[in-house]
Amino acid sequence: MSHSPGQRLSVWCITLVTSLVCSMPLAASPENSSEWKFTVFLNDDSIGYHHFNLDHSGDKARLTTRADFDVTFLKIPLFSYEHENTELWNNRCLERIDSTTNQNGDLYSVNGVRTDSGFRLKNRDGEDTLPACVSTFAYWDMAFLQRKQLLNSQTGEYVEVTTDYLGESDIEIGDIRTPARHFRLTADDMVIDLWYSHNDRWLALETLTSTGSVLRYVTE
Repeated sequence: MSHSPGQRLSVWCITLVTSLVCSMPLAASPENSSEWKFTVFLNDDSIGYHHFNLDHSGDKARLTTRADFDVTFLKIPLFSYEHENTELWNNRCLERIDSTTNQNGDLYSVNGVRTDSGFRLKNRDGEDTLPACVSTFAYWDMAFLQRKQLLNSQTGEYVEVTTDYLGESDIEIGDIRTPARHFRLTADDMVIDLWYSHNDRWLALETLTSTGSVLRYVTE
């Protein structure tokens, strides 16, 4: 399945997206809150942000995300993207999702809820029933890397994925070189590189767009 350049820019919001730098297991101590803030770069140019907030209570969690990108050339708008998403989780299974996206005026919505018969999903293409325990591209919880299929929170597509561990390397966080574990997630024609600290903290994301530009998430 192919994606337009705009979809490839936005799916890591993902779908991206979604940025969660201090990953804790969902079964952490009660009443925990985590926040992740990323500046998004296209090559060397800042094009916007992607922010995530996660509230824990035992095995349950509530995630809210907001992304806003604008790409211009000589002050001429080339690409705009706004994405808002709320997810409810229970024991690392998605209980509910409600997302809206405006991509260059093209509107998307995804709504889903877990039921006794599976995860009932509705997007602009119609309705579907997925397995009972599904996951989005939940970069904030490294357990998602063990999944074989993931839900795209922008489009509602349920895609097959593979993950490879590429070893350890140092990456720059601010002015500090930080040891990190490097993983590569492949889904359809997307290749997403992810870096995590030794205590499972999500540190960075990088991928190539269909035009060969580098899209990067950098911790604010």
